Amino acid sequence: MSDRMQDQWLDEDAGPVVPAYALTRGRVRPSNKDIDIVAIVTAIGGPTPVSLGPEQWMILSLCARSASLADIAVAIDLPLGVVRVLVGDLHEQGLVKVRPPANVARFPTEKLLTEVIGGLQAL
Repeated sequence: MSDRMQDQWLDEDAGPVVPAYALTRGRVRPSNKDIDIVAIVTAIGGPTPVSLGPEQWMILSLCARSASLADIAVAIDLPLGVVRVLVGDLHEQGLVKVRPPANVARFPTEKLLTEVIGGLQAL
């Protein structure tokens, strides 16, 4: 292996560097396409297979308390797409629950905004 190639795949502090796509076996989409970047992920608990990778163990430990997919990606320093695939695998194995974030209030109607403007002008 040339010195240039070795520098690309080794980090002095961390050791061998694994490309992100290797963690997902080249997959770019999660099996469950409903996993949004703001989805809330929670570990379910129970027996855990030994075959999980270190990244999936980190995800499970972070999700002992609910966390958004984006927060998980930041915490474990992996691209969001990779985390979506890994969380999808955990969800498929029944190790995490994935839900959309709480509903946000709907936008006010034009009528309500007009009434508020009229009330403010009356002051």
